[in-house]
Amino acid sequence: MLGRWGRDAGSLLGVEITSDSIHMLQVRRHGGRCERVAWALEPFEPFAGGQWWQDPDRVEAALRGAHRRCGGRQRRVAVALPASQVICKLCQLPASQTAAQMEAQLLADADTLFPFPLDDLVIDFHAMGASMGRSGYRDVMVAACRQSTLQPLEALFEAAGLQLDAVEVDSIALRRLLPRPCTGALALLRLEPDGITLHGWMQDGLPQRRELPAHASVERLAEWVANGVQVDEVLVCGAALGEHGRLAELSRQMKVPCRPLPTVAGLDCNDCSLACALALGGLRG
Repeated sequence: MLGRWGRDAGSLLGVEITSDSIHMLQVRRHGGRCERVAWALEPFEPFAGGQWWQDPDRVEAALRGAHRRCGGRQRRVAVALPASQVICKLCQLPASQTAAQMEAQLLADADTLFPFPLDDLVIDFHAMGASMGRSGYRDVMVAACRQSTLQPLEALFEAAGLQLDAVEVDSIALRRLLPRPCTGALALLRLEPDGITLHGWMQDGLPQRRELPAHASVERLAEWVANGVQVDEVLVCGAALGEHGRLAELSRQMKVPCRPLPTVAGLDCNDCSLACALALGGLRG
């Protein structure tokens, strides 16, 4: 269940659970563009310094309300875990292996790859293509988390009358919002009322993520840009973006050009970027 990489998930509801609301979105392709089929923002009383699983009934009620607002019949949903809760690694496996053989080898090597007990391990993988460093091998992106992390999510959506069909890594899902083709190395900065999150990607595709409270100085992220992932430009989105004048200030603080996140096939994802990314990943046809 972890990942699914958006390939076989079908037309899903993308769902993001924030500290004070549910974002729910469904999209479709129409005339070569993408458009919203259903959209809901369902607020709830924010948690005071805690997480949603401390009071799942509150979030369950909000999920039910969001689904009613959407008004559709779709009950299959996609959600994302923060990259900080998932371990992603790039492995090299023989190119001759089938998907079943790759899975068997990754499970056999899991005790050396991941610091989780095997009985609490969930993995998913995606073949990236031929390995540049090893002839006859291909690069495989592997994501792993604890089953005990997924169980509360599964229980929450089931209680709300929804089916959790796909779980992705937030940074990996958000990457599909980047313009194609990319010119230079891009990062995505999400500005939300409850926090600031910078998503970056290494050359091999591995995600990197830094999160700050909303009141923190963005200049702290500039240190990560300078010393971590190489970034040529930052795309900015989020409910707290505000007026365009803030982009110039962000560019100055981060010492890298910043501009608004462009539309994706005509779809404006600025106000609900993660829900959009999840819905786009579950789009067929």
